[in-house]
Amino acid sequence: MRNVFFAFFFFAIPIVVICQKNNINNYEIVQKSPLGYLPTNSKKLPILVTTKEGKRVLATLKNTVAYLNATKKQKNLMIAQSGAKFAYLDSNNNFVVPFGIYDFADVFGLGRKAIVASKGKYGIIDEYGELVLPLEYDFIEQPSIYSNYANIFLATKQNEVTVFDEYLNVIPTKGIVSYWVCDENIYVVNKENKVGLIDFDGKQIIPFLYDTLYQEPSVGRIPGFIAKKDGFYGFVSNKNEIIQPFKYKFIYAIKNGIVVFVDLNNKVGIFHQDGKIMIPFEYDAIYSTWYNYYYLKKEFPNTKNIFIVEKDGKIGTIDDKNNVIIPIIYDGLSGWVEYGPEDHFVKNNDKYGIISPKGEIIIPIEYDYVGLPQNGVIAVRKDGKYGVVSWQNKEILPCIYDKLILDIPWFDFGEEKQTPKIVVSQQNIWKYYDLEGNLLQSNVPLKEIKEKYDYILNWAEPSNENYDLYRDMKLKGGLKIKN
Repeated sequence: MRNVFFAFFFFAIPIVVICQKNNINNYEIVQKSPLGYLPTNSKKLPILVTTKEGKRVLATLKNTVAYLNATKKQKNLMIAQSGAKFAYLDSNNNFVVPFGIYDFADVFGLGRKAIVASKGKYGIIDEYGELVLPLEYDFIEQPSIYSNYANIFLATKQNEVTVFDEYLNVIPTKGIVSYWVCDENIYVVNKENKVGLIDFDGKQIIPFLYDTLYQEPSVGRIPGFIAKKDGFYGFVSNKNEIIQPFKYKFIYAIKNGIVVFVDLNNKVGIFHQDGKIMIPFEYDAIYSTWYNYYYLKKEFPNTKNIFIVEKDGKIGTIDDKNNVIIPIIYDGLSGWVEYGPEDHFVKNNDKYGIISPKGEIIIPIEYDYVGLPQNGVIAVRKDGKYGVVSWQNKEILPCIYDKLILDIPWFDFGEEKQTPKIVVSQQNIWKYYDLEGNLLQSNVPLKEIKEKYDYILNWAEPSNENYDLYRDMKLKGGLKIKN
């Protein structure tokens, strides 16, 4: 009833993987244990099964929006309330735990044990089906992030969280009333609402000291933890070593794991990892740019990072040596132009354009609206009328139209390719143009326009303008920090 094969990984340690058939004596396997979840010796562990109806119920449940958006505890409760039945079979297909004992059951893993629940109370069983941790907890889990599983169980009972190792010995980390798991870190909170940190082995590596403790999400993990104590922010290591003292009004992260510090005068700066200042505290805000790595390496070979900055109410860019690249003279600058080359939307005196990473004007800053580039063409608006320009700022259609839609597919699917065109309306007369500005069809019937583009025309006004221009625009005004 089983097939056994050996899987070899790049670190050259053979791991025996047990592969069960999907149907055992008319029962259905609920889930196979992920490799990271299995104990080192995973031979002859009981198999978690359900009925055919149970499998259907679980499949339906796990595709619901409510389940997909739920926490792990909420998901387990949904499973328990779904009516699915669970049992465990041994390697000879005999019942270790029959149906009807538990309304929630998990696969076997850490310590050759499995988490089970009945009537809202959790416990743990061993491979022989015996309860080795009684059904008296409100929730039990083996914390995990993706395929990385902790070597501990966390068991919650009312306002107390107990840490157990794989043998169910209590790890003496007392005073935990709640916790959360994020980025392979287990943040723990005590009854005084102070935050600390335990690792995936259950060892407390940061004591209950802080009002706030977190690693802000960044493209590239930040090299420490943002913490708050006695009203001030500081930066600490995962061993609770102070990297930057607690004297800042706020701390936040940007791309590449770079941490930005806000001093008590609302000026921002950046430190190197050795503690020396990279960007001095002379700016009102610092943001990421999103250039392609290869573009940055080619055009700015001596620079690893370029930042959008605000100073004295104006915005531009600097490199990581504090050299100005785009002059700090604008009212707004985007981090990138989606679907376009490595450039920026720019705003000045309530007008928009596009400039290059070196500050060269690509589309003059004279429009009330500039759209996303599509196939090298860009919709623009000036004085309430729409037109189209090319990426080289060649006028394709003048700004004389009341409505304008770029009917250009972002992607081609299948063999049939859609011909891109520009759809315009002037004095209620609809026309089609090609991307060179040549007229394709005049007096297009309104019925055809509604059939093809009504979903666009029914957007909030102005219906044909894409909000991406404003979504990533960094505007003057400094950081908005709430006390």
